Amino acid sequence: MDARERVPPSLRGKMNAESLITWWSVWVNLALGAVKAGIGALCGSQALLADGVHSLSDLASDVAVLAGLRAARRPGDEDHAYGHGKYETLAAAGIGLLLAGVAVKIGWEAIGGIAGAMRGTAAEGPSALAFWAAVAGIGVKEGLYQATMRVARATGSSALAANAWHHRSDAFSSMATGAGIGAAVFLGNEWAVLDPIAALFVAVVLTRVAWGILREQVGGLTDRALPPRVQAEILTMANATEGVADPHHLRTRMVGRHAVIELHIRLDPEMPLRAAHDIASHLERALKRRFGEGTIITLHLEPVK
Repeated sequence: MDARERVPPSLRGKMNAESLITWWSVWVNLALGAVKAGIGALCGSQALLADGVHSLSDLASDVAVLAGLRAARRPGDEDHAYGHGKYETLAAAGIGLLLAGVAVKIGWEAIGGIAGAMRGTAAEGPSALAFWAAVAGIGVKEGLYQATMRVARATGSSALAANAWHHRSDAFSSMATGAGIGAAVFLGNEWAVLDPIAALFVAVVLTRVAWGILREQVGGLTDRALPPRVQAEILTMANATEGVADPHHLRTRMVGRHAVIELHIRLDPEMPLRAAHDIASHLERALKRRFGEGTIITLHLEPVK
């Protein structure tokens, strides 16, 4: 039996929906990024060229989601007892580094364009085609946001929800790009400096995206604990479990998309082993209902002092 056959049919349906919308996102981002970058280069718009690269940058989150879905289908083995989720983390961190380099390049060229305008050597402003390409990009990315968010809500996928917001961030940057290009196109070449200014804004947005990706993935690689509010919730759930006393020594981390929870709990020392096992199993099921079936849970049982 392969890994896919071990997945319940209902969960396979969710996986298929997540994969389908993410692959749609890959092709839309690839096409949109290529079109905007090509028109930006053709029409002499630094801002549209930068915005096209930003659309291509959304492939980073698409790849991370696809890698996570692929890893979710691969069970742990002798070499990877906790599964293969770290490969997703490594891939996303590498893409984050590439995005940071692209942001620096765009920003440097934009600063050069602004400096040229201040010296009176600014290039001719972009054409109207660049403006309409930016406007079209806003509609496409907002539509992709809506479609991705619908699937995220239907499947409960936090990764897809984050990816949807990534699409919307691209729509926001396209708004700024369109505003800068529109001013240069419709107000005249003396306002062409607004085009590299808009490109600089896109570089800043790209930098924030790259930083967010790197911060998140480095946290995963260094076994950063779950947020304090989540840890408090885990302890509350343990305390609410009948028979459990004094949950302590909580340790948490993430392996890919799956949480790892290690917790010590105290039970009645006179309790039969089967009853103690039932209580621990009840707590494990509650935690998996809350954090997902892929959650890795280790409970250490101790007698009540």
